[in-house]
Amino acid sequence: MPTTTETPPEQARDARPSVWRNADFTKLWIGQTASQFAAQISDFALPLAAVLALSASSAEVGLLASVIRLPYLLVSLFAGVLVDRMCRRNLMAAADLGRALVLGAVPLLYWMHQLGISWLYLLGFLAGCCTVLFDVAAQAYLPRLVDREDLAAGNSALGTSQSAATIGGPALAGVLVQWLTAPVAVLAASVSYLVSVLNIWLIKQREPAAEPSGATGAAGTLRQVREGLSVVFRNEPLRTTTIMASIFNVSFTGFEVVFVQFMPHTLGLSAGQIGLVMAALGPGFLVGAMFAGRLPKKLGYGRTMLITASVANLVMPAIALVHGGGALAVGTLMVVNFLFASFGVANNVTMLTIRQSITPDSLQGRVAATNRFVAMGVAPLGALLGGVLGSAVGLRGAVLITTLGFGLALIPLVTSSMVRIKHQLPDPISA
Repeated sequence: MPTTTETPPEQARDARPSVWRNADFTKLWIGQTASQFAAQISDFALPLAAVLALSASSAEVGLLASVIRLPYLLVSLFAGVLVDRMCRRNLMAAADLGRALVLGAVPLLYWMHQLGISWLYLLGFLAGCCTVLFDVAAQAYLPRLVDREDLAAGNSALGTSQSAATIGGPALAGVLVQWLTAPVAVLAASVSYLVSVLNIWLIKQREPAAEPSGATGAAGTLRQVREGLSVVFRNEPLRTTTIMASIFNVSFTGFEVVFVQFMPHTLGLSAGQIGLVMAALGPGFLVGAMFAGRLPKKLGYGRTMLITASVANLVMPAIALVHGGGALAVGTLMVVNFLFASFGVANNVTMLTIRQSITPDSLQGRVAATNRFVAMGVAPLGALLGGVLGSAVGLRGAVLITTLGFGLALIPLVTSSMVRIKHQLPDPISA
């Protein structure tokens, strides 16, 4: 992979106009921010609608959560092909319009006294399909909208809005559910998606027409899916980011299963204390996203990836050393969560910027989709592993093993050429 060893002067890097002076990027940012808040509201309100309006059982709520995420496995790769064939801005607008219409059906069915758990399964699955399409198209669209030198700043800004939605979305959803009931609160998500559609549609910059691929029909689509998989796993940097994501997701989903039990059962934390521990993630997400665009200018992309990934992943085993349920234990867990969130988000933004920079435009959709497919596809395995470990070695031992697994995600990175990338982004690979 070609890398640039020459570091541009500091004043030259700082002289670039802000990405915020790009009016089309600002519209994209507003649209994606509205979309992120809508997603947080719907993720909170849909299960509550099942519980509060339909008296759904725990198994039914769990199945609903699985159905909503099933499209990551079923349609991600095909969404990547579609993104590489069509106008990405239009696909993003269509996906959010689809989510607005699908979620708008929830309060309508509720008012008509027709809402049932089967309807929520169907509508949740359709909304999940639109989510996958939007996410893949959004990652592939940014390189068409901003200059290569602005990718890090653009991803940092979008990451900041996503972090803000992660912090404020559930709280806003809780208020809406309290005021309007859960099914009607879903309508707020639908309206927010329409705000996203409007802003994305107002983007003036037109995309270049996709190059004819000669791939038509089912056979052509499958060939393009295989091409995307092949490009990712044959190219060392793309392969590295995908393997890192899959190792991390296996460990993280397993950790989530045992951590939620470890805090109350092993440490004896109260619900309020657990809330404080988890609340520390929010500021961490926000701080990490805000500084992610600046770090490569100071440290270079390779060092930024290595430092942020190391701190985020290696701080986590400290959780297994925490004992007791007092202020020291709560404070330690809050610090660990803050460091994990801030350095983890900064690493994600940097990794995404590198991936976008080295991927040819004709493959952006399929590369993003392949990364999503592999990373999300292993999550159920991690959850199963966490449950098995919790039963086999106890919750503290399971926390230690799953958090040590985070460190394994560093191995592909430290052995990769990516750590040698300096202050300039590498050139795209050959398609």
